[in-house]
Amino acid sequence: MLDVKLQLLDSKLELLDAKIKLWEAKPKELDVRLNELGNKISSMDINPQSITQKLNEIDSLLKIRQEPEQNIILQPQVINEPEPVFLYNYKSAIMIDPSRLLEGTLQISYERILNRKFSVNVAALATYSTTKGISNFYFKNQSFTYFNTELNAYESYVGEVMAGGGIIAQFRNYLLTSHSIRQQAPLGLYAAPQLMYRRMSITGYYQEMEEIEPGEFELVDKEINQHLNIYAGGVILGIKVPILKALTVDVFAGGNIKLSKYNNEDGFTKYKDWFNIDFSGVSPVAGISLGILK
Repeated sequence: MLDVKLQLLDSKLELLDAKIKLWEAKPKELDVRLNELGNKISSMDINPQSITQKLNEIDSLLKIRQEPEQNIILQPQVINEPEPVFLYNYKSAIMIDPSRLLEGTLQISYERILNRKFSVNVAALATYSTTKGISNFYFKNQSFTYFNTELNAYESYVGEVMAGGGIIAQFRNYLLTSHSIRQQAPLGLYAAPQLMYRRMSITGYYQEMEEIEPGEFELVDKEINQHLNIYAGGVILGIKVPILKALTVDVFAGGNIKLSKYNNEDGFTKYKDWFNIDFSGVSPVAGISLGILK
């Protein structure tokens, strides 16, 4: 029995010795494998430094992508376009000329649109002028004369009343319809030929020596009533500006050829001052009208 145990112990010792030898052999085998791997790496055309640099770049890119993205709000591009100009479709205008009131004349005009470029304007005039009221200055600066057939000469007289009526017709051409601001009738700059006719009655008196009794004379007031026809034609240039979308102001100026004729005279008047109502010749025209757009 003892021999068997001794044999078993010897076999265990041999087994332990074999394991020790095996352990001693493995480091040598590992060195051989590492040498083989090193030779293979050396044989490859690889630069370790460049690989390390590439790995560092990849690592930095990964870090950047891992950073939280900032919320960037893209503002829409704003294009400043000019606001469209809204054109009101007016068909007519009713106007009054307050400057005529200084002559004792009420002038009311009506303008009708033909198209965006042309219109027709017709004005009616009604006059009653005396030395009283707002026409005082205009009336006092008139020089009234009548033709004395007996003396074959003009004689002065004192005027008391001027009354009558008239009509003015214009064909207006609006000049800014093709301009960038695109104003159309009845607003904007315009040019217009015009024709005018007025019929006036002038009442006054003059003094004349009369024989009351044989050898006695005294001044006696004689009433005179003259009828005057006035014809005129010319061109004006004006501009109409809107106010509060419903009102308008019309400022105009130009010139007329004016011809005046009394009923009891053969020809047109001569040598009259242009401020006189019975003036014949070239005269200026200007005024300001206020009105309503419709």
